[in-house]
Amino acid sequence: MDIDYYSVLGLKRTSSNFDILNAFRKIIHKYGMEKLNEEQTICRLNAFEAYDVLSDPFWREMHDQFGVQAIKLGVFVNKEKDMRRYLYHGDIFLTYKSVYGSTNPYAHIISMLLNKKATINVGVKQDVEKIPIYLTLNEIFYGALKKIYIPKSDGTQCITNLKIPKGLPVNSEIVHDLPDGRTVIFITNDLPHKHFVRSGQNLISTYSVTIEEMMFGVQFIIHTIDNKQLRVNITQVITPSYQKVIRGEGMPAYGENCDKR
Repeated sequence: MDIDYYSVLGLKRTSSNFDILNAFRKIIHKYGMEKLNEEQTICRLNAFEAYDVLSDPFWREMHDQFGVQAIKLGVFVNKEKDMRRYLYHGDIFLTYKSVYGSTNPYAHIISMLLNKKATINVGVKQDVEKIPIYLTLNEIFYGALKKIYIPKSDGTQCITNLKIPKGLPVNSEIVHDLPDGRTVIFITNDLPHKHFVRSGQNLISTYSVTIEEMMFGVQFIIHTIDNKQLRVNITQVITPSYQKVIRGEGMPAYGENCDKR
C-alpha cells in the first residue's frame, strides 16, 4: 500500500515549510539520534525520508502529483521526457546536517550558548549548490577518497577530497563543506561499466546465447569487480526471461553492514 509522506509526519497537504520543519523537530525529540530497536528505526527512517522529500520544492510537487511509489520508480519531469527517480540515501545524520549545519544534534544549542549573537534560521533549508558527480562501480564497490575540482566565481578552482563509502546508492545526496567555507550537495551517478549494470545491491550482466546453447546448456566465465573468476554452468533449458542468480557476489551493503553482499 502506498504511504503518504504527509501522514508520516502527521501533516496536511496544505502545511507550510515551517510546519514541515516543526514536524521534523518533533520526530527528533521523539526518537532522538541514537540507536533504536528495529521497529522504531524504521519509523524514524520513514519520517526522515518524508522530511527529505517534503522540504524539497521539486520532490514535494512530484510527491503531491504522483505519490511515493511513483517518484521512487521514476517520473518524467519535462516535455523531453527526462526521468528523475527519488532515492533516500538512508543517512539520518546527513538529513539532520542539511537543516542544522552539523551532524551533532546539540551543536546549534551549543553555538547559541557560546555566541549570544548567533541566530538560527528555522525556515526553509538554505539554498546550496547541487553538483553531480560520476562514480565507477569499482569506486562504489571498494569505497574511495575522490578528489574533486569545483570552479569558483573568480575563475579559480576549489579542490576537495570526498569520501565515498562502500555500496553508496545511486542518486545519493552528500552534504559537504568546502575549504572556502561553502556548503555543497554532491549527487552521485553511476558511470557505465563494461559488464555490469547496478540495480540496488545486485550486479546484472546480460549474455547472448545460441539456440543450441538454449536447448543443451552453456558455461560462462564471469569476471567480477573484485577480480574473481566465477565459472557458471547452466544445464536447464534457457528461456528469453531466464535469470541465473549467484548469491553473495553483488555490491556491498551501504552502511553498517558494508561487508554483507
